[in-house]
Amino acid sequence: MKKTFALLLVTFITFNLRAQLSDTKWTGKLNIEGGMDVVFRFSNDTLEVSNPASGESIETMKYTTTDSVMTLEKLYGNSQCDTSLGQYKYVISGNQMTLSLISDNCADRSGAIGTMKLEKKE
Repeated sequence: MKKTFALLLVTFITFNLRAQLSDTKWTGKLNIEGGMDVVFRFSNDTLEVSNPASGESIETMKYTTTDSVMTLEKLYGNSQCDTSLGQYKYVISGNQMTLSLISDNCADRSGAIGTMKLEKKE
C-alpha cells in the first residue's frame, strides 16, 4: 500500500512538473555572440530555441523533467552537440525561471546556457 502511494505521488509530481512547462514560452539571453536574445518554446516533450529577431530556429531538443532537473537531448540544430544529454537544475518563481548547469558533455550547449534567467511570456 505504501509503495503504491509513493509511486502515485512520484508520478503526480513528475506529471505536474512537465505540465508546468508544456505549452509555455520563455525569453532570455544565451551566452553566445555577446549575448543572443532567444525564445524557449516548450511543447509536451520538445524544446525549440529560436532567435526572435530573425525567427530562425537555433536548436530543437527533447526534454524530460524529474524533480527540479531538466534533461536535454539535441534533435537537430546549429550546435555541435550530438545526442549527449545535458542536465540543468531549473527553478520557477513567479514568471522567472533559472536554469543552472548540473552536467553536460556538449560544450556548445553548456557554454550557451550555463546559468540563465528566463522570463515567461504569454
